[in-house]
Amino acid sequence: MDEFEYISVLLSILIGLGVTQLLSGIARLIRDGRALRPAWWIFVITATLLLGNFQVWWIAFFWRGVEEWTFFSYVTFMIQPVLLYLLAYLVLPADLHLDGDALARAFIAKRKPFYVIVALVPPATFLQQWMLAHSAPQPDLDTGLRLAWFALALPGYLSERVRVQAAVATASFLLLFVYISLLFLRIH
Repeated sequence: MDEFEYISVLLSILIGLGVTQLLSGIARLIRDGRALRPAWWIFVITATLLLGNFQVWWIAFFWRGVEEWTFFSYVTFMIQPVLLYLLAYLVLPADLHLDGDALARAFIAKRKPFYVIVALVPPATFLQQWMLAHSAPQPDLDTGLRLAWFALALPGYLSERVRVQAAVATASFLLLFVYISLLFLRIH
Protein backbone atom coordinates (compact mmCIF):
# COMPACT_ATOMS: atom_id res chain seq x y z
CA MET A 1 0.00 0.00 0.00
CA ASP A 2 1.50 3.32 -1.04
CA GLU A 3 0.98 6.66 0.73
CA PHE A 4 -1.92 7.73 -1.47
CA GLU A 5 -3.80 4.47 -0.92
CA TYR A 6 -3.28 4.80 2.82
CA ILE A 7 -4.42 8.43 2.86
CA SER A 8 -7.45 7.66 0.68
CA VAL A 9 -8.97 5.28 3.23
CA LEU A 10 -10.37 8.04 5.45
CA LEU A 11 -11.49 9.98 2.36
CA SER A 12 -13.44 6.89 1.30
CA ILE A 13 -15.04 6.55 4.71
CA LEU A 14 -16.07 10.20 4.85
CA ILE A 15 -17.54 10.14 1.35
CA GLY A 16 -19.32 6.88 2.21
CA LEU A 17 -20.85 8.47 5.29
CA GLY A 18 -22.06 11.47 3.29
CA VAL A 19 -23.57 9.33 0.54
CA THR A 20 -25.18 7.06 3.15
CA GLN A 21 -26.70 10.06 4.92
CA LEU A 22 -28.18 11.37 1.67
CA LEU A 23 -29.49 8.03 0.40
CA SER A 24 -30.92 6.96 3.75
CA GLY A 25 -32.65 10.34 4.09
CA ILE A 26 -34.25 9.94 0.68
CA ALA A 27 -35.24 6.36 1.52
CA ARG A 28 -36.86 7.43 4.82
CA LEU A 29 -38.88 10.12 3.07
CA ILE A 30 -40.04 7.72 0.35
CA ARG A 31 -40.77 4.92 2.83
CA ASP A 32 -42.87 7.16 5.03
CA GLY A 33 -44.93 8.21 2.00
CA ARG A 34 -44.86 11.88 2.81
CA ALA A 35 -46.27 14.51 0.47
CA LEU A 36 -42.94 15.85 -0.76
CA ARG A 37 -43.82 17.97 -3.78
CA PRO A 38 -43.47 21.32 -1.92
CA ALA A 39 -39.86 20.40 -1.11
CA TRP A 40 -38.78 19.23 -4.61
CA TRP A 41 -35.82 21.59 -4.45
CA ILE A 42 -34.51 19.79 -1.34
CA PHE A 43 -34.10 16.76 -3.62
CA VAL A 44 -32.20 18.94 -6.08
CA ILE A 45 -29.87 19.95 -3.23
CA THR A 46 -29.55 16.26 -2.32
CA ALA A 47 -28.72 15.36 -5.93
CA THR A 48 -26.14 18.15 -6.01
CA LEU A 49 -24.52 16.84 -2.84
CA LEU A 50 -24.48 13.29 -4.20
CA LEU A 51 -22.87 14.54 -7.40
CA GLY A 52 -20.44 16.58 -5.30
CA ASN A 53 -19.42 13.51 -3.31
CA PHE A 54 -18.90 11.54 -6.51
CA GLN A 55 -16.85 14.40 -7.97
CA VAL A 56 -14.62 14.64 -4.88
CA TRP A 57 -14.03 10.88 -5.08
CA TRP A 58 -13.31 11.15 -8.81
CA ILE A 59 -10.90 14.09 -8.55
CA ALA A 60 -9.09 12.57 -5.56
CA PHE A 61 -7.40 10.24 -8.00
CA PHE A 62 -5.68 13.31 -9.48
CA TRP A 63 -3.71 13.70 -6.25
CA ARG A 64 -2.17 10.21 -6.45
CA GLY A 65 0.95 11.80 -7.95
CA VAL A 66 1.70 13.90 -4.87
CA GLU A 67 5.14 12.71 -3.87
CA GLU A 68 5.36 14.10 -0.37
CA TRP A 69 2.43 14.16 2.01
CA THR A 70 2.55 16.19 5.21
CA PHE A 71 -0.01 16.21 7.96
CA PHE A 72 -1.29 19.60 6.79
CA SER A 73 -1.59 18.55 3.15
CA TYR A 74 -3.51 15.52 4.40
CA VAL A 75 -5.85 17.74 6.43
CA THR A 76 -6.56 19.91 3.38
CA PHE A 77 -7.27 16.72 1.41
CA MET A 78 -9.93 15.82 4.01
CA ILE A 79 -11.69 19.20 4.30
CA GLN A 80 -13.99 18.75 1.30
CA PRO A 81 -15.43 15.36 2.31
CA VAL A 82 -15.94 16.66 5.86
CA LEU A 83 -17.83 19.69 4.56
CA LEU A 84 -19.91 17.53 2.21
CA TYR A 85 -20.84 15.21 5.08
CA LEU A 86 -21.95 18.17 7.19
CA LEU A 87 -24.05 19.48 4.31
CA ALA A 88 -25.63 16.04 3.85
CA TYR A 89 -26.60 15.94 7.51
CA LEU A 90 -28.02 19.46 7.47
CA VAL A 91 -30.15 18.94 4.36
CA LEU A 92 -31.58 15.56 5.44
CA PRO A 93 -31.09 15.11 9.20
CA ALA A 94 -31.36 11.67 10.76
CA ASP A 95 -34.48 12.62 12.74
CA LEU A 96 -36.44 13.35 9.58
CA HIS A 97 -40.20 12.91 10.07
CA LEU A 98 -41.55 15.71 7.91
CA ASP A 99 -43.87 16.23 4.99
CA GLY A 100 -42.78 18.46 2.11
CA ASP A 101 -44.02 21.74 3.59
CA ALA A 102 -42.44 21.04 6.97
CA LEU A 103 -39.21 19.86 5.32
CA ALA A 104 -38.98 23.10 3.34
CA ARG A 105 -39.74 25.22 6.45
CA ALA A 106 -37.19 23.29 8.52
CA PHE A 107 -34.47 23.75 5.90
CA ILE A 108 -35.20 27.46 5.49
CA ALA A 109 -35.18 27.98 9.26
CA LYS A 110 -31.72 26.36 9.49
CA ARG A 111 -30.36 27.46 6.11
CA LYS A 112 -27.66 29.81 7.42
CA PRO A 113 -25.24 27.14 8.71
CA PHE A 114 -25.84 25.16 5.51
CA TYR A 115 -24.88 28.06 3.26
CA VAL A 116 -21.92 29.05 5.42
CA ILE A 117 -20.57 25.53 4.85
CA VAL A 118 -21.41 25.76 1.13
CA ALA A 119 -19.39 28.99 1.00
CA LEU A 120 -16.43 27.23 2.65
CA VAL A 121 -16.19 24.58 -0.09
CA PRO A 122 -14.51 26.75 -2.78
CA PRO A 123 -11.88 28.18 -0.40
CA ALA A 124 -11.25 24.59 0.76
CA THR A 125 -10.59 23.58 -2.86
CA PHE A 126 -8.22 26.51 -3.32
CA LEU A 127 -6.36 25.58 -0.13
CA GLN A 128 -6.15 21.97 -1.29
CA GLN A 129 -4.75 23.11 -4.63
CA TRP A 130 -2.17 25.28 -2.91
CA MET A 131 -1.12 22.61 -0.40
CA LEU A 132 -1.03 19.64 -2.79
CA ALA A 133 -0.08 21.19 -6.14
CA HIS A 134 1.81 24.17 -4.72
CA SER A 135 -0.08 26.48 -7.07
CA ALA A 136 -2.44 29.37 -6.56
CA PRO A 137 -5.77 29.47 -8.37
CA GLN A 138 -5.40 30.81 -11.90
CA PRO A 139 -7.83 33.14 -13.68
CA ASP A 140 -9.39 30.28 -15.65
CA LEU A 141 -12.67 28.43 -16.08
CA ASP A 142 -12.00 26.15 -13.11
CA THR A 143 -11.51 29.06 -10.74
CA GLY A 144 -14.45 30.97 -12.18
CA LEU A 145 -16.84 28.07 -11.71
CA ARG A 146 -15.66 27.51 -8.14
CA LEU A 147 -16.17 31.21 -7.37
CA ALA A 148 -19.66 31.03 -8.90
CA TRP A 149 -20.47 28.23 -6.42
CA PHE A 150 -19.25 30.53 -3.64
CA ALA A 151 -21.45 33.39 -4.93
CA LEU A 152 -24.54 31.15 -5.04
CA ALA A 153 -24.34 30.66 -1.29
CA LEU A 154 -25.16 34.33 -0.62
CA PRO A 155 -28.78 34.47 -1.86
CA GLY A 156 -29.45 31.12 -0.19
CA TYR A 157 -28.09 32.43 3.08
CA LEU A 158 -30.00 35.70 2.92
CA SER A 159 -33.43 34.65 1.67
CA GLU A 160 -36.25 32.84 3.41
CA ARG A 161 -38.26 32.67 0.20
CA VAL A 162 -38.91 29.22 -1.21
CA ARG A 163 -38.51 30.49 -4.77
CA VAL A 164 -35.03 31.80 -4.00
CA GLN A 165 -34.06 28.53 -2.32
CA ALA A 166 -35.40 26.57 -5.31
CA ALA A 167 -33.51 28.81 -7.74
CA VAL A 168 -30.26 28.47 -5.77
CA ALA A 169 -30.71 24.69 -5.58
CA THR A 170 -31.33 24.42 -9.32
CA ALA A 171 -28.49 26.79 -10.25
CA SER A 172 -26.09 24.93 -7.95
CA PHE A 173 -26.94 21.58 -9.53
CA LEU A 174 -26.55 22.96 -13.05
CA LEU A 175 -23.28 24.69 -12.14
CA LEU A 176 -21.81 21.49 -10.70
CA PHE A 177 -23.01 19.49 -13.70
CA VAL A 178 -21.40 21.98 -16.10
CA TYR A 179 -18.24 22.08 -13.98
CA ILE A 180 -17.85 18.32 -14.11
CA SER A 181 -18.82 18.12 -17.78
CA LEU A 182 -16.28 20.74 -18.83
CA LEU A 183 -13.36 19.83 -16.61
CA PHE A 184 -13.58 16.37 -15.10
CA LEU A 185 -15.14 13.86 -17.48
CA ARG A 186 -11.96 11.80 -17.52
CA ILE A 187 -9.42 10.94 -14.87
CA HIS A 188 -6.00 12.28 -15.75
